[in-house]
Amino acid sequence: MTKLPVNKRFIDFSDYARPFALMLVKILLPTRIGSYSITFSFLMVGLISAFLIYKGLNPVLTGILILVKSMLDAADGEIARQRDEPSMVGRYLDSIFDFIVNVFLFLSIALYFDQSILIMVIALVLFQLQGSIFNYYYLVKRYQADGDQTSRILEFNEPKPFKRDNLVVLKILHKIYLIIYGWQDFLIYKLDSNAIKGNELPTWFLSLVSFMGLGFQLLIIAFLIVLDIHNYTFLFFISPYTVFAIIVIVIRRILVR
Repeated sequence: MTKLPVNKRFIDFSDYARPFALMLVKILLPTRIGSYSITFSFLMVGLISAFLIYKGLNPVLTGILILVKSMLDAADGEIARQRDEPSMVGRYLDSIFDFIVNVFLFLSIALYFDQSILIMVIALVLFQLQGSIFNYYYLVKRYQADGDQTSRILEFNEPKPFKRDNLVVLKILHKIYLIIYGWQDFLIYKLDSNAIKGNELPTWFLSLVSFMGLGFQLLIIAFLIVLDIHNYTFLFFISPYTVFAIIVIVIRRILVR
């Protein structure tokens, strides 16, 4: 929640790992370990979680590792901000690695339970769109409240590199990002383009939307795994959570103007 001024912050249910991330960052600040190393670490932890799901091993450990992934995901950006080392490379790398982890988590569930790959793809697409809804409204709030603006509502134009960014790497990551997320960002923007033009989004609305943030989505998956009912993962994100996403957009369009 450090991306917003203190007086504009809201209860972010998807950011439950932030306190642990802050403790980790406090430990790592005096070291040479940087944000990129942490980003690669959360990728590895996420892939290990997917492997454990595929093999049907230790559901409690798997659930814990998914939550550790969320903590590391929060820590990489946090350490960059505390060191005043903003990076567009890190911004895109983080999002791309999130997608890779999501794909492998969903694929491992599909393979373990011998579920339809088509259903898996539908669930994954809806899962991504649900997360994009939260990201969109959160970014709108940050622009309205003069918060962190490293991310843009639409990323189609080439980004301006920061001092530590490698321009070639940045261009490659930007193109990969657009392939994965460009259509998602555009679709969510078109569904509610007036959100950025109206009054500042209230904190209660952002708290509601945060239930669709990636952190909370992964918390749900971890919960299902620990209870050994993760065969219902795809059904959950296809039906009730998609209905919830539609309701959130309707609430914004009707009640929050």
